[in-house]
Amino acid sequence: MSEQLTEGERTVLEELLNLDQRIPTSQLASNLNQSEERVISILNSLTSRNLVQIHTREIVSYSLTDEGLEYVNSGLPEVRLFEGLKELGGKSTFEDAVARAGLDSKNKGIAMNWARKTGLVQISKEDGSTVLLSLVENADSEVADALAQLSTGKDTLAKALDESLKQALERKLVSEKVTKTFESEIIGAKTGEIEKLLSAGVEGIGNLTPEILASGAWKGKSFRPYNVDIQPVYGNYGKKHPYAEFNDWLREIMVGLGFTEWFGPYVETEFWGHDTLFVPQDHVAREVQDQFRVAAPYDHGHIVDNNYYKAVKAVHENGGDTGSTGWDWPYSKEIATRLCLRPHTTPVSMRYLYEHRESPQKMFILDRNFRSETLSATHGQEFDQCEGIIMDKGLTLRDLLGYLTSICNAVGIEKLKFKPGQFPFTEPSVETFGKHETLGWIELGGSGIFRPEVTRPLGIKDPVLAWGIGSGRLYMAAMGINDIRDLFSRDLNWLRRSYFVR
Repeated sequence: MSEQLTEGERTVLEELLNLDQRIPTSQLASNLNQSEERVISILNSLTSRNLVQIHTREIVSYSLTDEGLEYVNSGLPEVRLFEGLKELGGKSTFEDAVARAGLDSKNKGIAMNWARKTGLVQISKEDGSTVLLSLVENADSEVADALAQLSTGKDTLAKALDESLKQALERKLVSEKVTKTFESEIIGAKTGEIEKLLSAGVEGIGNLTPEILASGAWKGKSFRPYNVDIQPVYGNYGKKHPYAEFNDWLREIMVGLGFTEWFGPYVETEFWGHDTLFVPQDHVAREVQDQFRVAAPYDHGHIVDNNYYKAVKAVHENGGDTGSTGWDWPYSKEIATRLCLRPHTTPVSMRYLYEHRESPQKMFILDRNFRSETLSATHGQEFDQCEGIIMDKGLTLRDLLGYLTSICNAVGIEKLKFKPGQFPFTEPSVETFGKHETLGWIELGGSGIFRPEVTRPLGIKDPVLAWGIGSGRLYMAAMGINDIRDLFSRDLNWLRRSYFVR
């Protein structure tokens, strides 16, 4: 027979026997007037003794986002566009239908896209204008039905609305929340054994309190066995964020490899952010979909060194003294002085080289960058990048790959592969990929040797190796994190229970 029960185990087993059914641990804790953490700890002990089973169940609930709530009140953009078109006789120009529907500039593109996707309208060109033709009598929308139901306080929907819910999630009109619950029950075959244990009574002292010690009541008494396998109640304590600790470790690795840490501003002129890197002024990366443009309180900055500015301008327009033809395009000071949030850390490398033009040099920066990315498991709008440069005579691509391998291996990423890349400021260019256990091969960052168009305006003739690795990607691959959004999660349970082990 199993060993004697503790008082806590006895209380939990008695309640489970009385209920004679599977019960959520939160309800069990409430019935016993105990904390859920303590009840789970007791249940884990009983599970290890094969008296109780614990089941995990995921409960999925849904709620409206701000955009979804807006559409509940004003109507889906595609439905409003269709209704406006219908009021115009079922055929009109896109702009007339938009005006009739009262759609703003933000929603008219959404309306056009989803009206076409859902088969409400046909789009064609007539005399250079976009013309809409209604294809149905009524714009019945199950997505609108789903949003309306959720707006009443429901957090689940009927199975018939599964496809509509899927579309609403895709459009970010609804957010999904997954809650894990734990349920417990007596193992049926153990009922007889449990009843014998409960009838055996409690012998000896279980909890040794200060009062028992002070009074001497413990003398001559026996003590009940102490189960060292019981998991204690989880204690929350102050600690550094696991991702922040990883970045600190990465800094130590870089310093250990002989690099000097450097810093730079988050808000940059496009001169430092792009022009010094020989990125053409009409490059797509400069558009607002890839970088955040600063509008206020200032939207333009200053040129701090006119000689350097003129050298960069010459390289862009005709190649300067590099032997290159440049971009063969007029260089704009208005674009060069525009302010943007730093989309990568390479401008810091250029600022460093501007101040340190003599070989040898080894510098790194590990800091935040900002891009207008679509959020996904491997992309975020804010990300940390570990960038490094090495300047010295005789450096080659082989040296660059060696340093990248050393850094990645140091944080525990053993499987790497390199493939040729293309960047305006390096040639040759290399992309680095690391093997993630779940996601497969994920891109860690780009690298290469700075082009003469980048270094010659500074008077630098020695080769400069450069790379930028996403430290969040490194953390994901090294620690088995499946979603980069978890690095900035506000989920206290995840933060309290996650840890980083070097």
